[in-house]
Amino acid sequence: MFMMKPAKTLRGFTLIEMIVSVGLFSVVMLVVTAAYLAIITLDKESRSTNELVVNLSFALESIARNVRTGTNYSCAGAGNGTCEQLSFINAEGQPITYMRKPDGSIGQCTSGACTSATAVGLTDPKIVIESLTFYVWGVGTEDQTQPQVLMSVRGTMQASATRTVDFTIQTSATQRLLDL
Repeated sequence: MFMMKPAKTLRGFTLIEMIVSVGLFSVVMLVVTAAYLAIITLDKESRSTNELVVNLSFALESIARNVRTGTNYSCAGAGNGTCEQLSFINAEGQPITYMRKPDGSIGQCTSGACTSATAVGLTDPKIVIESLTFYVWGVGTEDQTQPQVLMSVRGTMQASATRTVDFTIQTSATQRLLDL
């Protein structure tokens, strides 16, 4: 007897199975790509905000360092030791003044006559200072208090084209030279 071998059945995917699998793969890749792009955007905003914070911290630390080594603090403004412009003599014997400029930056002058036009901006243009207030106390030897300056800064940072970050910072510095 002659026996026929059964024909081998071909194994593979049908057209429907291929369409479904490619469709599922496309949906998964779309979701993953959207998440990846969102993470990249957040990373860019985070890096930009970090750079602005570092810039603002550097400016405030520079002011505090000069205040600690300075003498003869003078507060021009509202009175009672509260002002928007602080002047003093720095460690090199030069007059120095800090103020908020009209463009929203912190300004520094290292000459006698100081105006917002002659002040050099210390902060990045993406940082807008809305309020810069100095509180000064202990100036003079008759009060038995070491001279001290408290700085209060309020403003916004432009982290990206669509996102701003509000901030309020306070820091203080005490004159190193004993003045009691």
